[in-house]
Amino acid sequence: MITLRKFAVAAALVACSFSASAATTWALTNSAANEPLVTGWRASGNTTMLATTTVGYWGGSGIGIGPEGSPEHSLDNANGYEVAVLSFDDLVRLDTVKAGWWSNDSDIFVMAYTGVGTPTTTSLQNLTSSGWTLVGNYSNIGTTTVQLGTDENLYSSFWLIGAGGFQAGVGVTSGDRSSTGWRTLGTTYGKYDYVKIAAVGGVTKPDTPPGKVSEPGLLGLLGIGLVGLFGLQRRRVR
Repeated sequence: MITLRKFAVAAALVACSFSASAATTWALTNSAANEPLVTGWRASGNTTMLATTTVGYWGGSGIGIGPEGSPEHSLDNANGYEVAVLSFDDLVRLDTVKAGWWSNDSDIFVMAYTGVGTPTTTSLQNLTSSGWTLVGNYSNIGTTTVQLGTDENLYSSFWLIGAGGFQAGVGVTSGDRSSTGWRTLGTTYGKYDYVKIAAVGGVTKPDTPPGKVSEPGLLGLLGIGLVGLFGLQRRRVR
């Protein structure tokens, strides 16, 4: 009975290995051949339509959005708002973001596309009503690897990273709060965010749903069982 229990535990562990997916780190560039593909979106304000714009790349510092000079060739919320859209070939859950450079302030927000089909440009104010789900706002990330705390069941082929903070129905904010709410960007509070994103990390959704074992995996488990039983029988004979 003990041997059978041990075999059951071993079989369960092997079954779990078929549904698990190893974590991956993706370095971001502006190459059309890169995985993921990075697209830049830019708008002059929260209520204006986003439009595609250029993506810059600075080696280990990562990617920035827009054709402006330094420091606005990064993701920023000064003189307009810019976001990077990451397109993956598979369903992916992002768990980490790492910036390679920042200036002045380093707040970001992350969103996942949970709508139908491929996302199209809209206004920042209407992102959450156009299929995008806010994963979270992250303040003062610097150049450390930020843990996003993403829901373990949230997978998407499209992810969005923007500078500053985000509020549904409002759009981009400063990313900083006072006792009365979000601080307003502008001449009174000019703590603009300038960030270049170097890498993101996460896992690709496994093909086999958790708790189920594919046919090849099942055959492997049966093989392990037969080998174990055969070995047990030999010990008894001796």
